[in-house]
Amino acid sequence: MVDEQGSGSRLGRWLGVLDVDRRPTAEHDENWRLNYLFSIATVSWIIHFCVTMLAGVVLLQAGLGAWVPVWMVSMALLSLALATVALAYRHRKEATSPEVYGAAHSVLTAAIGLVWGIGAVLCAMSASTEMLTFYTLVLGGTALGAVSSQHILMRSCLLSIWTSVPLLALAWLVNGVSYGPLATAGMMVLFGVTLTVLATRMNGAVEQNVMLADALAARNEVLLRTSAGLAEAHEEKSRFLAQASHDLRQPIHAIGLFVEYLHGVRLGREGREVLHNIDRSLESLTRLCRSLLDLSALDVGRVKPEIGPVSLGELMGEVIRQASEPALARNVTIRFRPSRYWVRSDPALLHTMVQNLVSNAIKYAPGAQLLVGVRRRNGALSIVVADTGPGIASEDQQRIFKEFVQIKAPDTAEADGLGLGLSIVHRLAEMLGLRVTVASKLTEGSTFCIDGLGEAQPASRPRRQSPAGHVHLLAGLRVLVVDDDRAVRDSTVQLLTRWGCAVRATDRVTLATDPDEFDFLLFDQELADGEIGLSHIRNMRARSSCWIPAALITGGRTDHLVEPCKAEEVAILAKPVRPTQLRSVLLSGAAGRTNLNQTTPSSEAMPAAAVRLVTPSARSSAET
Repeated sequence: MVDEQGSGSRLGRWLGVLDVDRRPTAEHDENWRLNYLFSIATVSWIIHFCVTMLAGVVLLQAGLGAWVPVWMVSMALLSLALATVALAYRHRKEATSPEVYGAAHSVLTAAIGLVWGIGAVLCAMSASTEMLTFYTLVLGGTALGAVSSQHILMRSCLLSIWTSVPLLALAWLVNGVSYGPLATAGMMVLFGVTLTVLATRMNGAVEQNVMLADALAARNEVLLRTSAGLAEAHEEKSRFLAQASHDLRQPIHAIGLFVEYLHGVRLGREGREVLHNIDRSLESLTRLCRSLLDLSALDVGRVKPEIGPVSLGELMGEVIRQASEPALARNVTIRFRPSRYWVRSDPALLHTMVQNLVSNAIKYAPGAQLLVGVRRRNGALSIVVADTGPGIASEDQQRIFKEFVQIKAPDTAEADGLGLGLSIVHRLAEMLGLRVTVASKLTEGSTFCIDGLGEAQPASRPRRQSPAGHVHLLAGLRVLVVDDDRAVRDSTVQLLTRWGCAVRATDRVTLATDPDEFDFLLFDQELADGEIGLSHIRNMRARSSCWIPAALITGGRTDHLVEPCKAEEVAILAKPVRPTQLRSVLLSGAAGRTNLNQTTPSSEAMPAAAVRLVTPSARSSAET
């Protein structure tokens, strides 16, 4: 049957014309025709019953003879019989052959046509021309009704016409053989021919509509299967990206900590150069991993905007500071126009958009000048990132916002990535109700704009503490590191030890572990044997005599951890964790540990750090 939830036509659903297999068999053809025929047959034959009874009353009043009551009874019985057949068909059992109902309909229709025709002859024999004219008008009307309701089953329609109309013509000949009756008889025959042509054309039109409905339903079924396949492929892609990025986090996280440790080791010139190249390659791999993470998060709808006041000057200044070293390596000169404006937006998502635009310009416009600023446009504020690079061809200016699209430009042989940056910018802009536009000419550079930012009042914030002397603040901080990955444990221990921390590392926690021996808990969320880091943090705090600052490191999703970690006041660090992020959280924990007599933290630093770090796209903004 036609899919009632798809694009199958209402006609198809009404007729029930389409079987599941849609094979054009004779049985299939008969079924949909009978569905169509009997869908309104009950009402049609009840109307026919009423018409014949009214006509019979007129004939009785005219005193035409004893045949009129017989005619009325015959019409009543046949009309009710056909109405009953139609009703029985609509409630038939599947085992009953539909052809039985079709045959019964044709036989009864032929009988009614004969009764109409015989009545016309009897009327001509016992009445005046005026009553025969009345009878002709009634019969002609019912004949038109038969065509309109029975044209789908041509045998019933033709039986109805040609059992009654020829006898009507004969009735006019019985009435007289003059010119008038002869002409009228001829017109009755032509009327029958006209009705036949009309019924044939209507039958063909319905057949064509049914064929179109069948074809459309078949195409719709193909489209639904294709759509389901595409949705499944998209879901597979999202799962692959999420799993691949998760698997990449562990080694990248460990390598990053090892590289940071090596920065504090005395190396020769050649060793420093090698370490610098490793650091650059690691940064490139980290950016790629984060793009995969952000893309998979957008695909599954895990990114939820948190709108608030954002200082454009601070946001863009932070992006410029992060881009300064890559810009220097690519010989790009950045000009930044400070801005005093505040807007309402999600700070982390807006930061990611600007960061991606700036990184893209540095990557594809080596040796160029780059301008980053704010301007008014169409009654709102716009963030502008303009470069003097090679530019983008007009046919590519919309294509660059699609996933995995990279446009080859001169002197970009070293450009890395998967072509995800601008697609992420475009999707985040739609999420925030913004627009991203590009204007570019080959050899003249490109200008990207984030349009539609509404102004906001500046937010009042506490003064920041100077980070000076952070190394001394971490000296002697007792840290418990729990991670089931040995490479991550070793790299974390080496880095924290160089910062002056007293570190104990293990792959699991037991009841023998005394929580009062530690000033900070650094746990991996996904431990061996299905153990959960956050649960261990709760247990250790419950056994401790005072509140212990803690941070959770995870290589998986963070959205489901946000609320419980806020409730527990535990910072979340998403792998790969930059050393500056880890140091920021440790400094926050050290500040919150100053009053050891309290059972709750004395500082808002830990919750603030958690808020800063739980959003994947905001990780880089936590480098304080």
